[in-house]
Amino acid sequence: MSVTVLSVESARTPDVLNDLRERYGQVRYYLSAGRAVWLRGTAEWPVDLTTAILRCHDEREARLRAEVRAVREWLAEGGSRAVVVELFGAPTHDDVRFVQECRMRLVRGEAQSVTVLRHIPAELPEVGDEILAMLRLAGGAVSEAEFRRWQSEHDWGDELVHTVTSTRDGLRTFASPVTRPLPITPELAAEVVAGSHAPLLETAALVQDPGLTLQAFTTGAAAEAAGQGRVLSRYAGNLYRRALRSTEVSHATAATAYLAALVADRRRVSGPLADLLLKHAERWDVEPSARAMLAFSLGQLLAKDPDAEVRSSAARCFARARELDVPVTQVAASFNGAALALYRDRDLDGAVTSMRAALAALEGQKIAADQQVQLLTNLAKLRRGTPEATSLYRRAWAAADDVATATYVASDLVRVLLDAGEEREAEAVATRLLDLYDQAGDTSQASEKAVSAVCFRLADNASGEPKEAARWYLAAVSRMRRGAPEVVDAILRNLGDQPSALIEPLEQERIAHALVAEDLLALRCLLAGAA
Repeated sequence: MSVTVLSVESARTPDVLNDLRERYGQVRYYLSAGRAVWLRGTAEWPVDLTTAILRCHDEREARLRAEVRAVREWLAEGGSRAVVVELFGAPTHDDVRFVQECRMRLVRGEAQSVTVLRHIPAELPEVGDEILAMLRLAGGAVSEAEFRRWQSEHDWGDELVHTVTSTRDGLRTFASPVTRPLPITPELAAEVVAGSHAPLLETAALVQDPGLTLQAFTTGAAAEAAGQGRVLSRYAGNLYRRALRSTEVSHATAATAYLAALVADRRRVSGPLADLLLKHAERWDVEPSARAMLAFSLGQLLAKDPDAEVRSSAARCFARARELDVPVTQVAASFNGAALALYRDRDLDGAVTSMRAALAALEGQKIAADQQVQLLTNLAKLRRGTPEATSLYRRAWAAADDVATATYVASDLVRVLLDAGEEREAEAVATRLLDLYDQAGDTSQASEKAVSAVCFRLADNASGEPKEAARWYLAAVSRMRRGAPEVVDAILRNLGDQPSALIEPLEQERIAHALVAEDLLALRCLLAGAA
């Protein structure tokens, strides 16, 4: 196995880390003590507060993908290397996902591994709870220089500091996981935020000073708070309430943040609630561009609601967004969102009309390939079974300029082409998709699924030609990272008795898939404490 999970006494953790560095030579180390291991905090200031909050979920995913890509590039350099993740307490969903993504990028044939260090809890004296509270407010770790400033300010003795904390690569962290309540106060939160270049928004929400609270906001901080309960809305709500009592932060700025955070929480939204939020935005003098973004985001949420009555409110929100002099790309996006709601309400004609309006809005405009591909593909889906659909899919494919955009259209286009007997064109589409996928180096799960779907469809189409079918099957399974030995087993059964030259490469892939699957299962079980 290429994955090891070690339960280590806290006092021994630094020595174990040093041993791993000696054994592998090259170690990429992550400390998870309360915040996502992959989220690199930076002090950037968002160009637009509303955009940063409303897009925080996308930004969070983008930063995860960026860190995974960096890990892949580092591992691809080859040689003996280990990704080491140190965890305090129970692992989070982020922790598990990150180590799984790292495992799937280990280079075959190299002495590479993923090692997870889990702490065996030790008793820490309560007299050190102020130290532990500040570490928790800082996200579990702080630079040694900043910690020494804390120590000087609070007059903590060296013996106490040594007992309740530990050091890693210039960072100060807990000596052991802490489960008891700690003395969290606004004063301690303010001290932590003031000295941090990337504070937690959860900590900033406790601070009384509105200016310091707003100073803590960055796109990275918003991304980190995304999906974590009501951290964003709690932070923005506190900022808004404090802005009412201070002139340091404008009322419109705080109001915008508060309304955007309510939408970004992604809880279920009703039509009347959406109307109320937009009325408040107008009453509180929120900028028109920000109001348009709020309306558009509310429309997207409403369009995806399972309740038809709620979905009917989506069109109203999209229309509100278009009234506010938004960029033409956003006008088109609002028509696209409205089409989704109409389609789910089985109003196919209305959905087609809305999609055509989206494309008409962009006529003669220079737009990004991803939006063009999305709109053309979506209209093609609505026109499925008509000659127009094939033409739309071809136009979308011609506009695709990378693996992400190609992924969106390729599977549907190959299906349509094969149904029409256009096998050579279908194979050309698949070949280009594979080239784009391989050139990208690191891709999303959606791209991986699209590649597999296209290759499997071509393999099934070549069922009477075992050599051709095996070629497409191999193209699919050799690009699947997650480990699916059962899929390879099904392929081998489908091919039946064939020459070893066809079967052996698939059997080798089956071995590699089984190893990955075993490691991913071990991570799920061991990190969850099931073993």
